[in-house]
Amino acid sequence: MKGRIRGADAALIGLAIAFFTLAGFQGQPRPLEVFALILFLPLALVVTGITQRAWVAAGYLLILGIVVRIAYLDPSFLGSDVLPIAEEAIDVLLDGGNPYGHEYVVSTNPYAFPPGNLLYYLPGFLLGDMRATEIFAAGTVLVGLAWAAWLIRNDWPVAAMGLYAAAPPLIELSTEGSNDTSAGALLFVSALLLLVARRQSNGGLLLLSALLMGETLAFKLYMLPFWPFLVAYLGSQPWRLSLTAGASRSLRASAWLAYASVSAGFAGLVSLPFFLWSPTAFVDDLLSWSSATIHPIDGWNVWAFLLRWQGWNAQSALGDYLPSIDTALMLAAIIIGLIIGVRRPSRALLFGAATWFVLMFFARWTTWAYFAGIAPVVLLIPFADQLVEPPEVREKAEKSPVTKAGLPVP
Repeated sequence: MKGRIRGADAALIGLAIAFFTLAGFQGQPRPLEVFALILFLPLALVVTGITQRAWVAAGYLLILGIVVRIAYLDPSFLGSDVLPIAEEAIDVLLDGGNPYGHEYVVSTNPYAFPPGNLLYYLPGFLLGDMRATEIFAAGTVLVGLAWAAWLIRNDWPVAAMGLYAAAPPLIELSTEGSNDTSAGALLFVSALLLLVARRQSNGGLLLLSALLMGETLAFKLYMLPFWPFLVAYLGSQPWRLSLTAGASRSLRASAWLAYASVSAGFAGLVSLPFFLWSPTAFVDDLLSWSSATIHPIDGWNVWAFLLRWQGWNAQSALGDYLPSIDTALMLAAIIIGLIIGVRRPSRALLFGAATWFVLMFFARWTTWAYFAGIAPVVLLIPFADQLVEPPEVREKAEKSPVTKAGLPVP
């Protein structure tokens, strides 16, 4: 049947990953819903194995990923002040105040995120539950992986679903008040739509992907390393969009130029009013991450490792040069990646992820929450090249005698 996922071996691996990841120690306290999902998971594994229907596993993992997060959501516990600050920032804005430069009640930290954060969390704020937005974002990633499996007719994305649905750090980070799950979901959905747009040569989908990338850039600054590689990938493709302007005018533009202009334009359009409102406050708050007072050496980075291993304090030795070193290394990684080339989408995502890790590992302060922002797109990398391959090309290759013999198609 056209569009059906072939086989279910990898889907079984996804269910097994979810089971052994969630099972934990005997007697470990867990919500009743999670206990039930663990007990029923072997049944889902058996049904998937007998029927060879990967959608059974995908459906179960989607339900599991969402229900487990809802079950572990504790309204009385906050591990991060990010969402409370965002909530107060939206409240300040709706009251006519400037969230940048404002002294917050819920935290001593400033609002250190671009204005895309305000736009993104506004629906959750109006509905009175901003943390539910993070659970929705996690569910979006799971749906996206299931869609990827259907598009490429391969069940390995379902195995990735098992990891994303059940990994304890990703479950906690979607419930404890940080915004990195949403950051990762925005990047993931934007990248996935770009790949599908290229697959179908669909200009509308490409522009939608560009808008989402613009929102991603205006959501969290650490997503910037992916943008130049995605633009460069599109620049390597002989793809031009036909844009209708009015009833009788049609404009043609390179796909990379349209994507870059729309994504950068959206991020700039969202940010410009706040910059004009108070340039100093806007820039100071966005650059607060470089402050040693707010972000001392800590977390998953090279400087924290050297401090623990050798007792060498990079802050004392290098001082305010640390943010500049980090930025310079990120730019160097981008340049190296562009020189190597990104003609394949998997390369674009891989080099973007590698540059992101350079940025994080040489930052002064790298919280473990940040890794929720990179996890979804890393899971997408192995399937990126297949996702841009048109269905008719794949079907032709599969029918080729050379392919059936197990040899690569020239």
